[in-house]
Amino acid sequence: MAKTYKQGDSTTAKFMKAALVDKGAATLTKTRMQTTFKVLEAFGKQQRWGSVDPTSLTAKQLKGFVAARVKEGISARSIQNEMSHVRRALEGVGRTEFAQDVCSNKELGVPSGSRIGSGKVVDPEVLQGALERAPADTKALIELSRSLGLREREAIQSANSLREWGRALSQGQPIIVRDGTKGGRARSVVVAPVGLERAAGAVKAALVVLVQQKQLVVSKSLKAAVEQHSDRLAKLGLKGENSCHSLRRAFAMDQYKHYLAAGCSQKVALSRTSNDLGHGDGRGRWVFNNYIRNSL
Repeated sequence: MAKTYKQGDSTTAKFMKAALVDKGAATLTKTRMQTTFKVLEAFGKQQRWGSVDPTSLTAKQLKGFVAARVKEGISARSIQNEMSHVRRALEGVGRTEFAQDVCSNKELGVPSGSRIGSGKVVDPEVLQGALERAPADTKALIELSRSLGLREREAIQSANSLREWGRALSQGQPIIVRDGTKGGRARSVVVAPVGLERAAGAVKAALVVLVQQKQLVVSKSLKAAVEQHSDRLAKLGLKGENSCHSLRRAFAMDQYKHYLAAGCSQKVALSRTSNDLGHGDGRGRWVFNNYIRNSL
C-alpha cells in the first residue's frame, strides 16, 4: 500500500494520516488519536528510536511504550484506547495482520480493564440546587440534557432543532438529534411518557433564551462554548460524579424503566435505551454497565 504521508511530516502527522486513510472519525476521536501519537512521538525521541512511522514501527518499540505507560500509572482503559489508535494507523498502511496479531493487547502486555463504569445518575438534590441557582441559559441546557439525554455538545448546538422537537413532543413523537452528535450520526430519541412534560418545558425554556440571545451559549467558537458551559456547571456543583454525563445517566434510567414497564425484556429495553443515547442497538450490555448498573 502506498504511503499516505510525506517523508518530511512529523511522526504525529504520519500516524494521523495513516489512521484516517480508510475512514473518517469524529472530532473528539481525532483529538484523542492526535494526543496518543504526540505521546508516542515524545517517547520515541526519548528512547532515540530515530525516524519512525506506521510502516517501520516494531513490536519491541510498542511493547516498550506500553510498559512505560503502565509504569506512569496510566489507566488500563486509556492504554487500550491508545493501542487501538496505533493499530488503526498500522492498518492504514496495510499492516493489518501485524496490527491484529503481533500487536494485540495481550501480546503487548496491555493490562486488562473492566468495562463496568463507576458513574451514577445525578443526585436529585445536587441537580435541584444547580437549577435554582443557574441563569436562564444554563438552566435550559441542563434541562435539555436531563430530559432528552443529550450530550454537552448536542445540547449546546440544538438551537436549529428546538422548534421541530417541540412539535414532536407535543404529539408524543420521537425527536431527531442531528447537531453535535458523535460522528455526525443523527438519531431518533423516544422520550418516555413520564418525561414528556419535562422535555417539552426544557425545549420551551431554551426557545425563550434564544429570543434574548443568538446562541444558547454565547461564545466565539464551539470549543469555547463547551469549556464555558462545563465551567458553569462545575460552579453549580455539577461536576465529578454529578457531571453533565450523570444527567444522561438519569435519562437512561428513566428510559430503561419505561421499556421494562412496557413489557420489554431486559435485553430489548437496554437495546432501545442504547439507541436513545446514540450508542446503537448492539451496545445494550455496555449501556447497562456504564449508565444504569451502579444506580439500581
